[in-house]
Amino acid sequence: MLWLWDNAITIGTVVMALAAVAALVYAHLSISENRAAERRANANALWREILRLAFENPKLSDPTLGLAKFDYAAKTIDGSPELFQKYEMFVDTILNASEEILDVSPTKEWKASVRIQLLPHRHYLQSPHFLHSGYMDQYTAKFRAFVDEALSDHA
Repeated sequence: MLWLWDNAITIGTVVMALAAVAALVYAHLSISENRAAERRANANALWREILRLAFENPKLSDPTLGLAKFDYAAKTIDGSPELFQKYEMFVDTILNASEEILDVSPTKEWKASVRIQLLPHRHYLQSPHFLHSGYMDQYTAKFRAFVDEALSDHA
């Protein structure tokens, strides 16, 4: 007991140091989890935006429905180059959101959701115009491989 009393200051210092380290670890984990939660919330907001855009632009959201005449070679929709340019931005928005979502949460459910959104655009995404446009160069190799695999699954 005498040893404990003689070393109380040293023991107190060690306990305080351990408490400080534990607080730092907790703070780091808390900040990391908050960042991850923020990224997940952002991914969900991005997806809601994609769905909103699709709802507001049915001609652009699913070319396979035949609501408009797509000509990927002439780069027109219903004869309009302007509408085709909007379509390209629509698809680019889907791709950007999809990459971010899969980066944050690469679950099988999100992968299925992304595939469902990409498949109606397969003809455009596999068109010579798109393939030679350089659009996909802005994405990671991992995401490009995912897109290739998603499109080839249903060819």
